[in-house]
Amino acid sequence: MTRIAPFDPQRFTSAIPHYVAGRPAYSIRLVERLARETGFGDNSHVLDLGCGPGSLTIPLARFAGTTIGIDPDAAMIAMARQKAEIEGVTAEWRVGSSLELPDELKPLDLVTIARAFHWMDRAATLERLDQLVRPGGAVALVNTEVHPLGNHTWHTAFEELRKSHGRFDAFYRWRKGTDWEEHLSVLVRSVFCDVIRLSVYEAREASLDEIVARALSFSANSPSSLGDEGRAAYEAAIREAMTALEPSGRFPEIVESAAMIARRTR
Repeated sequence: MTRIAPFDPQRFTSAIPHYVAGRPAYSIRLVERLARETGFGDNSHVLDLGCGPGSLTIPLARFAGTTIGIDPDAAMIAMARQKAEIEGVTAEWRVGSSLELPDELKPLDLVTIARAFHWMDRAATLERLDQLVRPGGAVALVNTEVHPLGNHTWHTAFEELRKSHGRFDAFYRWRKGTDWEEHLSVLVRSVFCDVIRLSVYEAREASLDEIVARALSFSANSPSSLGDEGRAAYEAAIREAMTALEPSGRFPEIVESAAMIARRTR
């Protein structure tokens, strides 16, 4: 049986500043390769679905003619609009979701979904995008993964603390279980079944404050999920454990920015 995440537009609202400060940025080199691979440019129409605070939308807008960011959280859209203005980037921002994509969006040359596909009805979303993406267009699932750099293995302790303090619901537990179908499988079973993967690896370094922000950026570990006491205990545990592992307060890592680009075969 396929389960769909309960629709909650404010799932990440309390985590927004932590999401912006702590989540690894998408590599601009990945965005450049995505643009080359999909052929979008000054005349292209690109939709970033589930755009959050514009983490991918804003760099995409530097390459595309028209870029639209859609997210169900009005506070996320407000943050994205503010960031775009600060960076001098022009994009269109809308409050909405994968459940309500209007015909006026078409024809789209590219639809990106970054760190958000698992929150959607994936099969139904791809069926709707088949009606909106032009022939020859593409859908790209974009994500970041982190890997140890040298003997800096603080990620293991970070994940253990995140899981021990998180307020995980039934959907999360199901998604992490054996019945969850991977995104690649969902794509290959859809009309967008011609899939390739691009990855860019970069050595980076985060500060302790950035790691704490990352810890609070997940929905199950957000301030609203943990409450005041839970948040205080969680943040203290993260600071203590991370400082013990990296007394310098600097946290080296390898950040992988990846895109699965899916096209139709017809």
